[in-house]
Amino acid sequence: MLPILYNLGCKVNQYEGHALRAAIIPGDDLVIVNTCCVTHEAVIKSLRRLRHVRKKYPDHKVIATGCACLLYPEKFSDADRVITLAERDELIRRVYPSPSKSRYFLKIQDGCSESCTYCIVPRVRPKLASKTIPEIRTEIGWARSQGFGEVVLVGANIGLYGAERGMTLPGLINALAEIGPEPRIRLSSIEPKFLTPELIAAISRLPACRHFHIPIQSADDRILRVMGREKTRAELSQLLGLAAAAFPGAAFGADLIVGFPGEDEAAFQRTFDFIKDQPFTHLHVFPYSPRPGTAAEPFGDPVTKPEKKNRLWRLKKMIQEKNLCFRRRWLGQVLDAIVEHDTTGAISALTDNYIRVWIKGFFPFGARIKVRITAAEPQFTMGRALRR
Repeated sequence: MLPILYNLGCKVNQYEGHALRAAIIPGDDLVIVNTCCVTHEAVIKSLRRLRHVRKKYPDHKVIATGCACLLYPEKFSDADRVITLAERDELIRRVYPSPSKSRYFLKIQDGCSESCTYCIVPRVRPKLASKTIPEIRTEIGWARSQGFGEVVLVGANIGLYGAERGMTLPGLINALAEIGPEPRIRLSSIEPKFLTPELIAAISRLPACRHFHIPIQSADDRILRVMGREKTRAELSQLLGLAAAAFPGAAFGADLIVGFPGEDEAAFQRTFDFIKDQPFTHLHVFPYSPRPGTAAEPFGDPVTKPEKKNRLWRLKKMIQEKNLCFRRRWLGQVLDAIVEHDTTGAISALTDNYIRVWIKGFFPFGARIKVRITAAEPQFTMGRALRR
């Protein structure tokens, strides 16, 4: 029996957690808590999860791992064992994870060498390490053999793929163009500086999902400079235009930080207006929290929690309206989708352009199907499944 796994954090952490569970000797008395430290709240959630596991499984051996354990080892001393990131990397080196999701998240690289002032990732994952193209092709083949209809390429910063080897992400994507029509390929979060015309052209040669998630963080030039970001508001707009023209009907997501030191109402409004005017369909919005060890820590935290909450709410309300308009564009149309089951047994499908569609009937978990969109309401989208 595989150990019980609690994953927190990013898609890379999800991959590593499932791989670790597969690598550890099976047993019915093990629990793994895979922690995250990307925000202060993520560390708190990780600690809460560890305490919860201790109470729920008093007779189990608890293993803690992940980025929060590296950053705050003393906080996780209550675990029976802490597996460091280096130890984890060695354990999972030749292990493929067995995730419960219908899409396979394939880690292609690790590490970040960028210098964004708010970010702790380069401190906990400083070493660049990329899988070779043959390794990635082999893993995609394995995922296909396991019935996965979609592979999501993930990394700590996938735009840096191959940087330590003299390789590039567009080079990898071009090399994957021969994999055939299945599985379809989705890119995870891609930094704006790496969303180049070369990469967009390479993606267009794949059976690729029309979905880009771009962590822009802000759209105010002054705040972007203080954050250590390289792209300006105008350059972000140009990149979005290029991607939208190459992939009609694409979904666009963004990561945003609200309440960064120095973000006054005018700066926030510029970001708000940018999101409203550009083709974004969904957002991940985070209230700023100082991270010890980052360049922004000395800036303090001058924006109040109520103001951060208000800005987050305004963005959420606006993106909900934009997302509904986007989904209603597809009424009556047929889209490519992957079948997923939730914990209640309800069946949904995720389209290539990131719309979750609820469907009737039974279809195998992970199957790739066609769905016709029949309804789009504020809280859900309905569709009728068509056999491929």
